[in-house]
Amino acid sequence: MSPTDARAFIAQIQRDRGMAIDTTPVTTMDQLLQALAQDEIGRFGSAEQLVAGKPGIDALTIHASIELAWSDDFITFARILEQLAKRADFEIKRLRTKGEESSPLSALEAKALEQNEKNASFDEKAKLALEVLAAEHLRTASSIVDQALRQFPKDPLTYRVAAYLSLLSREWPNFDAAMSWFVETEQKDAGLVYLRGFEALKRRRVPQQATLLFREALRLNPSMVRAQAKLVLSEDGIDATYAEFEKLRALAPEHPMVSLLGPSITSDYELSSSFRRARAARQSPAATDTSADAPPPAAP
Repeated sequence: MSPTDARAFIAQIQRDRGMAIDTTPVTTMDQLLQALAQDEIGRFGSAEQLVAGKPGIDALTIHASIELAWSDDFITFARILEQLAKRADFEIKRLRTKGEESSPLSALEAKALEQNEKNASFDEKAKLALEVLAAEHLRTASSIVDQALRQFPKDPLTYRVAAYLSLLSREWPNFDAAMSWFVETEQKDAGLVYLRGFEALKRRRVPQQATLLFREALRLNPSMVRAQAKLVLSEDGIDATYAEFEKLRALAPEHPMVSLLGPSITSDYELSSSFRRARAARQSPAATDTSADAPPPAAP
């Protein structure tokens, strides 16, 4: 899939679902910083026009930050879709096996099979489109960060974006070198704590540690939407994922994850909940035990 095809696919989803993404043009630096901090992806295009090609370390690193955040968001969405697709595939195999090898599927199970098949097909194609777009923005960011490293090799701002780039690129020696600039300050900086959380997820593969670090980033900066979005990824199990998704919806109702992935996350959660209720009903003592309705034994 080409970047052009990927953008067309995502645009079609937006039209089909009536997605309300804020695309208000960014015309001032305050608006740019707000759009970046609140993860307003729909405004990133006009935001980068404000700094693209401008001289100075601030313009370079802000431009790099926009491209890196763009890539970060898209790859996060893709990873969440990957998890949802795996759950859908598991259910599809389970239900098909049951239908072929044991009793026929109930009406609820047949409906669940159909929905999971639709979800799996969408999740796979949307994941591919998002990965293509993430890679495109990462390539752009890499070129900008290289400029910063050449022109401003002693400025800490350079190494903030260099660390972010290395993290997204999985270039761990470069990440360690860049983060060494912030040893004394990183624990008090929400942005750097966020990078450590993402490192725990991508490099160390410890989701529990990542969750703690993303929560700490939110404690330091309660409006850090990107950290809340990462909690949707780092939590294990659909119930916890859905709970974090609802928090994201409350924090940023127009965040693309809400409209792009919301239907898939909600569908997965509702299917899981309906099966739990059905299983609980079948296993309920009231459904299987009639002894409670029997008269007490006669007295001797």
